[in-house]
Amino acid sequence: MRISQTRTAAAALAALLIGGCGQPAPEAFREPNRAVQPVESNVQALQAWAGSKARADVLVHIDTIDDMAVFPQSLAESMKNAADHLARGNVAVIDRIAPLIEKGGTVNLGYGAGLYRRVVWVVPAAGSVADTPVENFRSVLVARRGYAASDLVDLQTSGRSITGTIGGVPLTVTTLEDLDIGDERAIIDIDLGWFVALQGQDPSYRPGTASLLNVLRVIGRKRIPAVYVTITRNSPRQSVPLDIRYYADVIRDALEDPALVIGPTPPLYDGMIQAESALVERRYGEAQALYLDLTAQRDDMAGLFFSLGLVDGFLDDAQQSRDALLRAYRLDQGYLPAFFQVARVLAGMGLVETGTYLLDTPDLGHIVPEIEIESQKGFFYLAAGRPYDAITWLERVAGVRPDDFAVRTVLAQQYREIGDAEKETRTLEELLSIDTQRVERDMPWVYKRLGELAEQAGMRERAAQMYERFLELSPDDDDAPRMRRLIGRG
Repeated sequence: MRISQTRTAAAALAALLIGGCGQPAPEAFREPNRAVQPVESNVQALQAWAGSKARADVLVHIDTIDDMAVFPQSLAESMKNAADHLARGNVAVIDRIAPLIEKGGTVNLGYGAGLYRRVVWVVPAAGSVADTPVENFRSVLVARRGYAASDLVDLQTSGRSITGTIGGVPLTVTTLEDLDIGDERAIIDIDLGWFVALQGQDPSYRPGTASLLNVLRVIGRKRIPAVYVTITRNSPRQSVPLDIRYYADVIRDALEDPALVIGPTPPLYDGMIQAESALVERRYGEAQALYLDLTAQRDDMAGLFFSLGLVDGFLDDAQQSRDALLRAYRLDQGYLPAFFQVARVLAGMGLVETGTYLLDTPDLGHIVPEIEIESQKGFFYLAAGRPYDAITWLERVAGVRPDDFAVRTVLAQQYREIGDAEKETRTLEELLSIDTQRVERDMPWVYKRLGELAEQAGMRERAAQMYERFLELSPDDDDAPRMRRLIGRG
């Protein structure tokens, strides 16, 4: 009897820990919740939900992107098998299809695995999604997400939301203001890209600790029973600046200890708000002192060391900047790009020696391939306004990467800057050779510029050929009459 009772108790405890359906779940940002996992990608978020055996009524997807997909018939069986594996907690299988689903499809697989019964997508917008016609919303999804119009026909306005399905997944689209799931239990997925997009949508929003806490308080007022929470820090489809990466730490802290967002602002967060204000207002000495105090209080928060390294750089203290950025990186490897990004900012401020010191950090040579460091040095000198130095480094990169389209695009611009027509011509022709379709789709000006260079060199027939192709792609160009005259004489 004791064995049976023990097994029963163990099963009940396991069900509680893994969030079995019907079990109580703490209200997000109102009751302590340790079922929280920061992740780097949508795939990792999906694996975290399945690996924890989380089961909920709804996925509350706080993101600028839906992360859904309509899988082609050729993938239908593979995706069904993957969902079956996820339902059993076998998350490793997802690694095999990660490239297929990272940019769209993780939400579908979670639904197919039975992790939730529907999805509420909280978009970063002020007001209501019902304020604009649903046709506009469908058009945006077609243009930006690649859906066919037929995939979205059942999306309709319903009250202050949009409801329907995508890829067979029941979906409600709403804003944070209008979010209401009643007493349904939720998996919550917060993508930091949402905050980036919110800044573009809401003129009153200012990034930083104060605004983040306000958002968390709003979510807390929604009284969402949260079975599990993921915080996606670096979704590949979105550019999440390093200066808000620390949001993930604050969100996790506030979920685990809701007292941090209930009532007066705690001293740590108040200090962070003061430091951010000093940094924005260029009171760098004050900001440095505040961040030194903050890092002493929380020596496990990489974002504070990143900000300290930035301020140290602004104060032209190369060694302290390097030390702080190294500390950030050792706490969170996601801060590796900080060396390059901070160096580039310093270059734009004229602090070239300090930026160079960061790029020459010995640890980088053990982590980053040499060719990547050379590429970063090229862009660093671009930011410093030193085209000849930039060209020196970028030419090395181009020599090793014969198909590097981006580097050649920059090189062509720099050759034009210094008046090297021969190298500019050769590089523009290389762009055409690497990817003609991309040039014609995104950069038809390449033909015009090749025509101008040929015309300057007295090669009228070549110029006419380039202008003719350019006008086929851009017939309304302001310079079209002159080019047509030359073509007629060519």
